[in-house]
Amino acid sequence: MNKKDRAYQLLKTAIISGNLDAGGIYTLSDLSEMTETSSTPTREALLSLESEGLIEPIPRTGYMITPITIRDVLELFHLRKILEGEAIRLAAERITNENIQLLEQNNQKESQLAAQEVQETDLDDYASAYRLNREFHLIIAHASGNLRLERLIGKLLVEMERIFAKDPLVAYPQQHLAIIEALKNHNKKAAGKAMVDHIENTKRRLIERF
Repeated sequence: MNKKDRAYQLLKTAIISGNLDAGGIYTLSDLSEMTETSSTPTREALLSLESEGLIEPIPRTGYMITPITIRDVLELFHLRKILEGEAIRLAAERITNENIQLLEQNNQKESQLAAQEVQETDLDDYASAYRLNREFHLIIAHASGNLRLERLIGKLLVEMERIFAKDPLVAYPQQHLAIIEALKNHNKKAAGKAMVDHIENTKRRLIERF
C-alpha cells in the first residue's frame, strides 16, 4: 500500500468511526500528523475523500468533515428506492444461474457474520458487513444489464457508507434471502416489493439514529 492509499484508509476509517467529528474543521497539517504522512500524499487522499462527499475543502482554512443530516438520509434512501427498484425489476427478467449462485454465496457469508452479532463499534466486523451488503446489491445491479444504472448504484452505496456504519443490522441475511427467492422465480413484482421493503426497513432503523 502506497502512502496516499494508507492516508486515505486511515482518514476514511476515522471519519466513519466518528474519531474525526462531523462538522469539525481540520488543517492539512492536522491530518498529515494524524496519518503520519507528508502533505502531498495526504492532500491526494483528501481529494479522493472529497469525491466521495466525506469532506469539504474550505479555502485558506482546511477541511470540514461533511455533516450528515436527516435530509441527507431521506434523499439518499429515496434515490436507492428509485434506482435499485428499477435494477431489480430488470434483473428479475435477465438474471442468470451464475448470478443467483453468487447471491446465495454472499447470503451464506452474511448469515455467518450476522451470527457473530456485528457491533457498530467493531470497525473490522462493520467493514466486512458493509462489503458483503454492497456486493449483494451490486450483483443485482449488474444483473440488470444496464451498466450506467450499475455505476450509479455503486456510487450511491459508497456515499452511504458512513450512514450504514450506524446500522447494527448492516448484515441482514433474512431480507436478502427474500430478494433471492423472488429473483430465482423471476417474479418481477415480488422482487421489486422485496427490495423496496428492505430499503424502507433499513431507512426506518437509521432515521432513529440521526
